[in-house]
Amino acid sequence: MSVNVFSGSRLRHLFFSLVVICSMLASSLISILLNFATPDTNRMGDLNLTVTNIQESGGRIWVGIYLSEADFLDRDKARLVEAKVDSIGSLTIPITALDYGNEYALAIFHDEDDDGELNRNFFGLPAEPWAFSGEPKTRLRLPRFEEVKFCFKEGSEEQVVRLRLW
Repeated sequence: MSVNVFSGSRLRHLFFSLVVICSMLASSLISILLNFATPDTNRMGDLNLTVTNIQESGGRIWVGIYLSEADFLDRDKARLVEAKVDSIGSLTIPITALDYGNEYALAIFHDEDDDGELNRNFFGLPAEPWAFSGEPKTRLRLPRFEEVKFCFKEGSEEQVVRLRLW
């Protein structure tokens, strides 16, 4: 007597087992992919930005924090941090909750008259002291994100910039 291994109930059981296994594999794969795509909120740190060459007391230091070329130097798209200037010399400004591994660019200026704007001269050049997180290639134009960006990594939580005038 021969037994049909692929009888209706066995075939259905095999099919459903295969569907369950494939669903579990797909679910695991999606979970793994989402873990790579989602920022790890436990991987954040604080940056201590030291601004040097402060020539005037008073006003505020403004720091714009940018994540991409598309957002760079657009005040509406920046994360802004400010600190009151009480003395000449240097000032350390804490910038909290930055994601490790991200690239950032910082644009800094000393708002000496505390009007919330970077004042410019007749030629459109900054009339107040300014700095960037990296050294621009030229002073004949605004820098690009790529020129002044830095990668925020564990162990690199300190940055020093020097204010300059045009």
